[in-house]
Amino acid sequence: MLEELRNQVSQELRIPEVRAERCVHTMIETASCRACVNSCPQQAWQLDDERLGIDMETCDGCGLCAAACRQGAILHAHEPTLRQLDEHHQLALIACEKTGLSLGEGVVQCIHALSLHDLLKLYRQGIRALLVATFECRSCTRNPSMPIQLVLHRLNQALTHRKYSTFLIRELPIDSWQTQRQTLRSPTTVEPVSRRNFLRRSFQGALKEGLKVRSLLSQDTEHFPPPGTLLPVTDPPQELPFVPQISAEHCTGCDTCFKICPNEVLLWDEPSNSYVIKAERCTGCSICMDLCAHQAITVTEWIVPTSEPIALHDQRCRHCGVTFHQPLAYSFSQPICPICRQTNHYRNLFQVLK
Repeated sequence: MLEELRNQVSQELRIPEVRAERCVHTMIETASCRACVNSCPQQAWQLDDERLGIDMETCDGCGLCAAACRQGAILHAHEPTLRQLDEHHQLALIACEKTGLSLGEGVVQCIHALSLHDLLKLYRQGIRALLVATFECRSCTRNPSMPIQLVLHRLNQALTHRKYSTFLIRELPIDSWQTQRQTLRSPTTVEPVSRRNFLRRSFQGALKEGLKVRSLLSQDTEHFPPPGTLLPVTDPPQELPFVPQISAEHCTGCDTCFKICPNEVLLWDEPSNSYVIKAERCTGCSICMDLCAHQAITVTEWIVPTSEPIALHDQRCRHCGVTFHQPLAYSFSQPICPICRQTNHYRNLFQVLK
């Protein structure tokens, strides 16, 4: 009975936790994002016109969908374990389950489930080194589209340009990795552990050590900080993970983008009557691009934000009389608001009476 309960709980803990309120498909029906579907090696995620769901029987808990989700709508339990290198330095260890080691204490289903967001949170905790143990990743059927080595390489480029110390990643043989995990002591700081990881570690007999490990995910359950906000701030600005840009020549000033943006990246600054872009807040969810009828918005990865505020000018709609604004660079033959451009005001103007 106990073994059956343990297997059932382990099965449920393997399934990623979904925060529906963060998913772009909850925000708009026309969202084009398929990150979770495209990243799943088991094809467990299913997306159609009616729903987005996950097949619990097919999912193997690899966590690659969590790394791919730019809105942090999918949470996983793939946490490295932390060790104290000396009085002032800590490092993180993570290994793949295919090495033969038991899950827990830094051993996860797939190390590539660590996203840029996760690595930045480690960096802000003071971690500067990641020790990795894998088993023939190149021949693995999971075949991640964004390996952790590539994510760290891009992060290190950004840190170098900001003149900050980089994040060292070192791949170790399985025996050496296990020796480091066993010989280095755990950090003495006690921080809360998420309920999912508490249950996971208790079933693995590692509750005592688990209480000493800093959780990457506990504070993300209510709030998901965009990765750009976790990077060191510099002046002048350096490249950011996602940078939205608005074409003033194509923008009609309909305000749809800043009204729908979940992270307040696109703003209308009323005192200066201009559009302002806070690129560090962007997660790359692309719903602004999905909704822009004139394709006036693009989101580019890892560039320096150069967009200046887009000045607007006010006009009065000749059809409905409503005051609206447009970018100065946008030219339209008649002062008509975006709503009236899509409305046939003469449709019911005349009626034939018999």
